[in-house]
Amino acid sequence: MILEFFKKILNTEYLPMTEVRKLKVYLILLFLVIFTILTIPISQLLNYSFWIKFIFIGFFFLLTILTIVFLKLEKLFLAMQNTIIHSLLIMIFYTQGISSFYAYLLFYVTLTIIALYQEVYSYFVYGTTVLVLGVLYILSHKSGLLITNDIAGAIYIYLSGLALYYTINFVHILINEKSYADMNLEWIKSKKTNDSIQEDLYSYINSLRKMEKKPPIYEDLEFQKAVFEISQFIAKQIMKDGEEIINIADLYVYIHEKGIDTIIDNDEISFNMKKTTESLKKYLLNDNSDLFSMAINFYLRSKKSKFSLGHDLIIDVLTQFSDEQLIAFCLIYSYLALNLYQSSEWNKFDENAFLHNFNLVNFEEFFTDDIIGFYKDNEDIIKKHLTK
Repeated sequence: MILEFFKKILNTEYLPMTEVRKLKVYLILLFLVIFTILTIPISQLLNYSFWIKFIFIGFFFLLTILTIVFLKLEKLFLAMQNTIIHSLLIMIFYTQGISSFYAYLLFYVTLTIIALYQEVYSYFVYGTTVLVLGVLYILSHKSGLLITNDIAGAIYIYLSGLALYYTINFVHILINEKSYADMNLEWIKSKKTNDSIQEDLYSYINSLRKMEKKPPIYEDLEFQKAVFEISQFIAKQIMKDGEEIINIADLYVYIHEKGIDTIIDNDEISFNMKKTTESLKKYLLNDNSDLFSMAINFYLRSKKSKFSLGHDLIIDVLTQFSDEQLIAFCLIYSYLALNLYQSSEWNKFDENAFLHNFNLVNFEEFFTDDIIGFYKDNEDIIKKHLTK
């Protein structure tokens, strides 16, 4: 069990964020439990009354039990907050009981624990509290902190060192938070774009596979093998029952074959299986799912268009035949005039302005003089028949 736990720590890059945070809570809790146990004999050296020691140590054990309970109930945020408060109380207990350089180091330890969670608001509230208490401690315990060989102005080094450590951690957390926010915003934008064309994309991919006489992707043996290998890997990382993961992988392939509605509407299927089926919906490859959108997004990142918005889109470069140029013009005109792509963020055309002012965009760059002349000579007929 211990070996599996440490193996899980070494493979945190493969775990979801919630699992990583849970691991952090477990590690910090282990550290705090050890510190709490050591506090019992060490407290004899501190200048506190018996009842003060009893109350503080009792709180330490109570917070430990509460953290374990929150972890069991999957209340991860409360467990995180509990460990932070636990570390703060330990820091206060020691720094108010003794005046030494070792007590001063506890401010760094507490800041490290808070920073480990990479939570902006938690670090700002609790971290700033630690900084203020640290500054007050340094200023009020100068004599206890300084040693015989200390250089002149050592107190200012202690102050600036603590302030610098606080600032570096805060900046690091803010940078991480910004990177996560940027990635999330990018994902939302790409998903919004993909959602409007996903059905067409899936139909196109399916048609290509049919033309190549290939089965649907979910029937591909290589795909199924990848699903089972990934599921087994996940089972090992999060220490779940391997048999259960394999059953879910089987259900995942089965959903693709039969469809979600077939399973949900079947009265003979258990409630738990229906619930699992519903949770797998966002991972389907034959539906408007998050996974399909993500796969398309990653795929398109590695692809560069062969066309540029300049020379390659000029109509007489695409085709030399006048009838094809005319058909292309009519299609583009109808597409824009009828606002057919209104769900896209790229649609910036105002319908009325376009219909009454063809020069809204400099189409002369894309169409030949003959096509532009044809439009101007037949503007009324084109508006009548292509803008219904």
